[in-house]
Amino acid sequence: MPPAQQGKQPRGTAPASKSQGMSSDSMSSSPGRTGSQPMGAQSPYAPQKWNKGDRLPTEFRDRQYVIDKYKDYNLPAPRKGHHWVGVGADYYQVSSNGTIYSVGPGG
Repeated sequence: MPPAQQGKQPRGTAPASKSQGMSSDSMSSSPGRTGSQPMGAQSPYAPQKWNKGDRLPTEFRDRQYVIDKYKDYNLPAPRKGHHWVGVGADYYQVSSNGTIYSVGPGG
């Protein structure tokens, strides 16, 4: 620091001795947590699980999720008007409007 500035803090900054927010000691008490999400929050990119009767969100009704070769996944033949959809490691038998009829062995 230049001699004229000794002992003065630049405007808009707090002195180094004052603590702002949480200290590093309180942050280290929660191993594995990041500061970006509150405790218990799920990543918006992680697929969630749905149950029979739920409606599968439209983003998972796209053709890329449809399973045509259900026998390759050890799934039973879908009911008439239904098809299998794979989301993550889970399989859902859904109707054309997205209502879940059954959950496969992965779910």
